[in-house]
Amino acid sequence: MLIQPRRLSHRLPGTVLSCVALVAFLSQIATWLRSGRSGVTCATTRSVQRVSSFPARPAYLSGTPGRRLALYATVGSLGRAATSGLPSALVLAVISIGSSAAEGAVLVAALTAVAGLAGPLTGALIDRLEFPRRGYGIGLIILIGSTLAFAIGIGTWPQVFLVGVAAVAGLAQPVFTGAWSAQVRRVVPDMPIARVYAIDVGTYTVAEIAGPALVGIAFVVDSAVPGAASVEVVLVLYVLAAVFLPLVPIPRRSLTHQSPIEPIGRTLRQLKILWSSRSLRRNTFIGTVSFGAFGFIVIGSPLLGEDLAGDAGFGALLLAVIALGSLLGTIIIARTPITKLGPGTVAIVATLVLAVVLFSISLSPSMVIAFTLGFVFGVVQAPQITGVFQVRDREAPTQARSLVFVGAASLRTGAFAIGSLTAGALADSGWRTLFLAAALTQLASVALAILFSGTRNDKGAKS
Repeated sequence: MLIQPRRLSHRLPGTVLSCVALVAFLSQIATWLRSGRSGVTCATTRSVQRVSSFPARPAYLSGTPGRRLALYATVGSLGRAATSGLPSALVLAVISIGSSAAEGAVLVAALTAVAGLAGPLTGALIDRLEFPRRGYGIGLIILIGSTLAFAIGIGTWPQVFLVGVAAVAGLAQPVFTGAWSAQVRRVVPDMPIARVYAIDVGTYTVAEIAGPALVGIAFVVDSAVPGAASVEVVLVLYVLAAVFLPLVPIPRRSLTHQSPIEPIGRTLRQLKILWSSRSLRRNTFIGTVSFGAFGFIVIGSPLLGEDLAGDAGFGALLLAVIALGSLLGTIIIARTPITKLGPGTVAIVATLVLAVVLFSISLSPSMVIAFTLGFVFGVVQAPQITGVFQVRDREAPTQARSLVFVGAASLRTGAFAIGSLTAGALADSGWRTLFLAAALTQLASVALAILFSGTRNDKGAKS
């Protein structure tokens, strides 16, 4: 097939429309920044009383806790929006040049597989840096360069070279898929943990709305152009994250860690807590295997849109609908936390419900029903992710927080890679098969968590 040259004039309409959507996304960030000027919003007397019980602000941090959290959330949302949108952008860009979704799945698998393998080392290195911000800056430079290579090379460069670019991008991807969450308690130690992690989960959900939505809009408008503008949108998001990164007040390591830097081998051995802690072990099975279902969802969504709506770009928007539901669920959890059940138990129950919803999506006769079920999926996903984060925060040792967060995230990324490869192999069987496989993957995560959780409780641990 003769590939047409990619002309800027052809990509311009989609890029402009995507920028409009980007403005809407940034309005949410502006809301965070406005609320940050006064710290935490206190609409009632009870909330004012809660503010007075916050831990005192450490002397090495400046500004209100709300403003610091808003800056953290800004970078997290932008970086994670790019990370969430990149897999869909790669699949859609490959489809736009006349290739199959399976070839896009290979790029996604290369990206996520390397990210899964590199994650623990990335986390350990950031834990050892006196100035952690430098580590995130280097990661962003790699991600910007790799995404630029995708924007130029898809439809022009050989597939094997693009797989190499995906592998390089995977080396830096953990800086936002896990390592960034390890900094939130260092940036905002003077706010309640439940609210801090609700906002952190909110950055994932806002990002998962913006990333796939911008990518889907770019593809729908520019689908006639090889490569479309979907990858360029991801590039813009990474650049914006790099612009805001210097504003986040990440403290030096020596200000928050009393212990000296350990040898890298001893630091990496801290990963054993993912298995030695009963509740964290069960939590890891839920968070890891369950996330493998997203490999099927990402590859299956464009096929769903092509079948039910006649355009693969609409299928990519299903991911944005899921994230929108997750944002609503996060707001509900932040305002009315679940206290009658432990976070680990909440994660298991939510995962079982997610399996039922995915099975229902596989039977959808129309995009309206698929979107509705996708929204429900997102709402239920919020307590699952929040529960996973709370258990991880409770069990992670102070000297290896980035390592534990990134290690767990890397396992999730590896599961996503396996899911993507399996989905690519099953792509010819249709999107309904892929969503059914996603439902079975959710059930498998619960079964494995129960099977390997053991019979003895850790001392002082709650499920």
